[in-house]
Amino acid sequence: MPVSRKLVLQGAVGTLGGIAMGSVPAFAAEPPVGGGVSPKSALERLQAGNARFVSGTLTHNSLVDERRAALTGGQAPFATILSCSDSRVPPEHVFDESLGDLFVARNAGNFVTDAVLGTIEYGYAVLGVKLIVVLGHESCGAISATYDAIANEKPLPPHLDAIQRGIESGIQSVVTAHGSKDDATRANAKAQAALLASSSPVLAPAVKSGDLHIVSAVYTLADGKVTMLS
Repeated sequence: MPVSRKLVLQGAVGTLGGIAMGSVPAFAAEPPVGGGVSPKSALERLQAGNARFVSGTLTHNSLVDERRAALTGGQAPFATILSCSDSRVPPEHVFDESLGDLFVARNAGNFVTDAVLGTIEYGYAVLGVKLIVVLGHESCGAISATYDAIANEKPLPPHLDAIQRGIESGIQSVVTAHGSKDDATRANAKAQAALLASSSPVLAPAVKSGDLHIVSAVYTLADGKVTMLS
């Protein structure tokens, strides 16, 4: 039976990547329903699922009808994924999971915005998700465009400049050092994970206490492998 939740907005004000956050949501709720999967167990499950994806031995590509019907009363995902919108990197397939298993936020460049932060806070505070993975991927168009914009000192046009603002601080040092764009992809994933862990009044205390784990990772297009970075 689904459990009702009450969300309470508290007036915490801060900044996120140089962008004013305004009122940051803090959640007052009954104990979360998210299955109680520990960060360690959740990470191990993701890694095992990705190994199946790489080997082509998928286990969650059937019984979709039954799964859909079982989830009509609520959800209990065991991991949150912040990933790129790239059509080649669908998290549920990459980690061989099914409906209701992953709480996913996606945008071009897998970077943190106010909306993304609120979504991920909801995943932890209300759904009880204790693992967050920031998943970048090689040959990322958003990273490539931002890298070139920084290197050429030519900002991206509206509305692409919003992507540049979200990514550039995390990859500036790579561009300055003339590193590769794949180096920049890794740097961005790490930077976004660090931003989540430090900027949120909901997530930061949970990370500090050990109740929540935030990691970064990168996906390789050719073989489908996810490599954990942190």
